[in-house]
Amino acid sequence: MKLELSDNLLYKPTIPFDWTNPPMDPEELVQSLGEAMCRLGGVGLSCNQVNLPYRVFVMGSPNDPDSIIPVFNPRIVSVSDHQEYADEGCLSIPGFIITIRRPTEIRIRMDTINGETDTARFNGMTARVFSHEFDHMEGLDFRKRATRYHLEKANKNYKLYLRRMKRAA
Repeated sequence: MKLELSDNLLYKPTIPFDWTNPPMDPEELVQSLGEAMCRLGGVGLSCNQVNLPYRVFVMGSPNDPDSIIPVFNPRIVSVSDHQEYADEGCLSIPGFIITIRRPTEIRIRMDTINGETDTARFNGMTARVFSHEFDHMEGLDFRKRATRYHLEKANKNYKLYLRRMKRAA
């Protein structure tokens, strides 16, 4: 299945992936999400970004398909008090980069591709990507996490980016 970006479900909370009656083959879903993420050059991609309503996403390096981590029915159990600002982008809004503050470490619970519950601790960039994709599961746009100053700055830079892209076309 070839997945394409869509914003039809982007701002709606997703529904749990039902392991007792799977809506689709989990391996095929992860394969398709991973291929789309790599093709688009992202480090994460959630189901609702490609018009599927499930609480599922993948994350990893777009240059290393073996690094892809499939995440089903994620939950963030705890977050560190320490937070850092860093630039984030989103495949749903190509070229839009915004500075967001996120926890540097998170503890999570998720289902694996086999439907088993797993617990993990992520830090640094992995914690940031997981948190960004988790926000997608909640129907939350990453721009809502930004300060007013960072949002205004990002909007200004995005307008310049769009003008450059228009001229280049």
